[in-house]
Amino acid sequence: MCGFGFKKLSLSLGLVLVVLSKVAPQSCPAQCSCSGSTVDCHGLALRSVPRNIPRNTERLDLNGNNITRVTKTDFAGLRHLRVLQLMENKISTIERGAFQDLKELERLRLNKNNLQLFPELLFLGTSKLYRLSFELLVHFINTVTSGNFSVLCDKKTIGVTNLGLLGDEQ
Repeated sequence: MCGFGFKKLSLSLGLVLVVLSKVAPQSCPAQCSCSGSTVDCHGLALRSVPRNIPRNTERLDLNGNNITRVTKTDFAGLRHLRVLQLMENKISTIERGAFQDLKELERLRLNKNNLQLFPELLFLGTSKLYRLSFELLVHFINTVTSGNFSVLCDKKTIGVTNLGLLGDEQ
């Protein structure tokens, strides 16, 4: 009888912990400010995407930092993210799968970076993406394949803006 009570108590305690982990607010990344479902990390000279971004984040501003690389784990688990601002960084590489968890992503701004290419199928899984802003400096591009944007090609509402095409001059 004593063993049964212990199992019941541990099961109840386990359920309480699960519920609290879902309800309890997550902490804001160091240096950033958080308000509701918005995380503001702009202009902080960050060299990488901060860890511990709250899972309920819908808007993430990383503009004006020194981020050079976006990895496939940087935005993992941010399933509610709708707006991602990555303008005015030094991003030259975005790993394949970097945006795969962002099922609700609607707007992505990558302007004013050092982007040379997009991995094939980079936007796979971002079916709600309708505003994509970026610049690619063509004279630096090694390869561009049709697969890079094939996921977006059937979208009538996609807006690709600020496409900086530079020839071989310089």
